[in-house]
Amino acid sequence: MNKIGDSLKFESEEEKDEDIPTLSADTLALLAEFQQTKSQQEERFLKLQKQAEAEFEREWDPDLSYDDEDEGNDGDGQLKTMEVFTEDWNLSQFWYTDETARQLSAYVLAPLVKVNMNGGVEVNKNWREMDDVRIAIVSAPTVHQYLTRVLLKEIEPEEVRRKIHSVIFEHDRRFEVFGRREFVEYDFNAPKALPDKAIGWFTRAIVDPPFLSEECQVKTAMSVRLLVGPPRSVGQKQPTIVVCTGEKVAEIVLKAYKPYGLCRNSFEPRHRAGLQNEFRCFVNEVEL
Repeated sequence: MNKIGDSLKFESEEEKDEDIPTLSADTLALLAEFQQTKSQQEERFLKLQKQAEAEFEREWDPDLSYDDEDEGNDGDGQLKTMEVFTEDWNLSQFWYTDETARQLSAYVLAPLVKVNMNGGVEVNKNWREMDDVRIAIVSAPTVHQYLTRVLLKEIEPEEVRRKIHSVIFEHDRRFEVFGRREFVEYDFNAPKALPDKAIGWFTRAIVDPPFLSEECQVKTAMSVRLLVGPPRSVGQKQPTIVVCTGEKVAEIVLKAYKPYGLCRNSFEPRHRAGLQNEFRCFVNEVEL
């Protein structure tokens, strides 16, 4: 009797084992490859972060010379793509495609530089007489990465590149790796907490508020107003402003930036991983 019971018990456990799902060899190989890639990515980022740590001993300063810091922290060229940065959905991070980043960059670089969407750039023949381009990029790190690590490499001569200044205002401190001339820690909850020298210093702004709430949109607009200065008088050229955000907050955006003349634009920003929210672009100049 005991033997029969033991046999039945053994068969029951065997059947239970058969019900446990198992991964195929191909799936296990893909999982191992993913874990290895993730580990390598984290290792590369830690290296970049270590290189940048010593650079943030004082507040951001637009007068920082190129002799004080290399032309950005390239980390052995690793910042040429956004692959080293994983999207943090808790911070509402969704990276743009390269095509979108190029289009937005082209908009704020004109008329100093004409950027062709199929590749290549054309420098304005009167560039020596033109003012510097000072771009505040608020919560849109993909644009800053593409503009400074990809697009600027296409622009010659070097003197023209030196006329282009892009600064990322971002809550995620991972982007300190771009260097202290290019990064300012920013929190929309404290819209006036900006470096003194940043107030009114910028001539252009690309803005992508991290959240669709009215509070986030309005407070971010307050920061942009400080960065580019108050609206200009009638007849004067307004600072160029581009806002990319959800269609559902369109009326809030149009109201917040009304003094600067923003309106809906037909250009639709695209994201690498796709985005369910209907995304729109608002500008105060010609069509993108």
